[in-house]
Order: sequence, then structure tokens, then C-alpha cells
Amino acid sequence: MSKMKMKAVAVLEKGVVRVVDDAPMPVIGEYDALVRILACGFCNGTDLRIIDEQVTAHQLLQPYPTLLGHEAIGVIEKVGPKVRNLAPGEKHVFVRGGKTEGSRYTSTHGQMAEYGVLTDYAAMESDGEALPASARVYQTRVPDDFDIADGGIFLPLCECLSAVKNFGIDAGTDVLMYGAGPMGLAMMRYMHILGAKSVTVIDSVPERLQKAREVGKADRVINFAQEDADAALGGQLFDRVVDAVGLSSVLVSGSYHLKPFGVACSLGVLKKEDSLVNLPEVKNNTLIHMLNFPYAELERLEENMGYIQKGQINPKDFYSHVMPMADVNEAIRLVREKKTLKVILTM
Repeated sequence: MSKMKMKAVAVLEKGVVRVVDDAPMPVIGEYDALVRILACGFCNGTDLRIIDEQVTAHQLLQPYPTLLGHEAIGVIEKVGPKVRNLAPGEKHVFVRGGKTEGSRYTSTHGQMAEYGVLTDYAAMESDGEALPASARVYQTRVPDDFDIADGGIFLPLCECLSAVKNFGIDAGTDVLMYGAGPMGLAMMRYMHILGAKSVTVIDSVPERLQKAREVGKADRVINFAQEDADAALGGQLFDRVVDAVGLSSVLVSGSYHLKPFGVACSLGVLKKEDSLVNLPEVKNNTLIHMLNFPYAELERLEENMGYIQKGQINPKDFYSHVMPMADVNEAIRLVREKKTLKVILTM
């Protein structure tokens, strides 16, 4: 374990979050790069569920106290002697939190910190080294002039693009979306880019529904706090129903708005006590696609950067606050009260 320390955001116990100054600095190996983290997005779903102990070890929650954060962008400061595909000064996403063995902290991704790590898996592979099971040999570099706040939303945007493709949403698809938070909003935007036939959105926050129209290009929005959503749909049936909230009940109720053999798509992170889907209540001839963990999101990095460079995607549309790491508890309050679309924390 490193004797050098750094600042990081730690969940000390259920519901208690602090910026600590005794987290271990990463120690890099011969294939590693030390990354100074510039910014990290606060995930409205996963991070809040980690803080509230609403996810399980299977969902990668480590024992408290644990270091938080999985949406970082950083700049490489130095590299190990066998690194050949990473260089100091480069900006990268999908930075890993440093190892914490022997310290008082575990790491539940651990990227809300001053430093993290990247590994040159391509060099390891070329040298015939065994790769760890978690290794993913994909491009993670972003342009040197990429806005650091935008970097805090970039990985979630890649997750959303990959989710739209994984769910099979393309030209001719009618979609019913539950939830107009940052992930739901981004998915709507990608659905529009990829030519979905129609997108209908259900939420209860007026500002988010307005965003769904303006940014997500939703064809129709329904405020379930003001009207009965099932009645408002009037029997319309869809090819896909997407839960971007994280409630198994949405998969059940949403199934009744699907065409035969339509797909109920689970994207939102489910709470550990919400672990059962009431299958006898699901509409007959419904397929269920679970995607609570991202899949192949880094394969979409270059495609996504192309959408940004062509002006089809503006990362700033999907977050509303940029705050220093020291204000993490204010960020949590804003998320809980739904007074923010998304917060980006700067280090």
C-alpha cells in the first residue's frame, strides 16, 4: 500500500459521506499509468444507491468505508517502464480507482479522488502477459482540448448509446421511456439520431419533461403526477418499454403497453430490496432484457465522439451543475431533491 495519501470522497457508513484526506495514493506497476483525475460525474442512480446501501456485493458494493465514483476523466502524469500506448499529458476516461488493500478504505470504483490508474492492456497482450478478467482493451483517450466537465458525463453517454443499440432500438421502433433523468434523456437523444419511429416519455418533473422535448426530441411527454399515464396512452402499444428509473414494477406495468413479443428493457439500477420481478403479472409474450450493468460502452467511444464533433450531441445538455469535490454533500442533496439533472464534481 502507498504511504502517500490523497483526498477522495468516502462513504463512511450508510448515508454518511465525507471528503477524506488519508486515502492511499495509487502505486503504479510497470504496465500502468498514474492519472490525475480532473472531474467525475455523480451518478444519480448507482452512487446514490451505494450511499444508501441499496445495492449488493453482486452489484459491486464493497464494505464501508468505501471510496466512491465511476465516471472520471483525468490526465496522465507518468507511466510505467513497459507502457507503450499511453503517454503523459493525454486525457482519458474510464480511469480506475487505485488499490486500497491494507488501508481503512475499500474501493467501490473509487474515482472521486485526486488520482487514479490506467493500464496498458494492449502492451500486456502484445508481451504475452495474462490479462485480468476485468481487462477491456478499448480506446479511452479523448481529445486534449475536451472540456473536463463534459468528461464527467462522457462515459455515461457512451453507456446510453450502447444501451440503445443493445436494446435493438433503431429505425421503425416505437419506444415508451420511463424516466427523463440524464440517462433517459441521453437515450432519447440517441434514439432520435438512430431513427426511432417514435419516443414517448413518462416522468413527473416538469423541467425534465421540457428537456425531453427540447433535447431528447421526444414525440410525446406524460406527467404522471398530473394525469394517469396508462389512461393517457390510450391503448397505444410499443416495440420497446425502457425503465430508466430502476423499479421492477415498471417492467410489469410497462409490459402491458408492449406489442406481442415486445421487449421490456431494464436500464435503471435496481435496489437490493427490489430484487424480484413479479413474472405471473407480466403480460404474455413479453421479453425482458436486463442491462443494469453497462455492456460494450467503450466500443462506442469513437462513434460518440463523432456525434459530439458533428454537433449532434452536446454533453452540456445532460448535466446542470459543476461543483468542487468539497461540496459533494450539497450535490447529494440536489440529487435527492431532484433539483439537478446531474452534478459533475471537479477535483
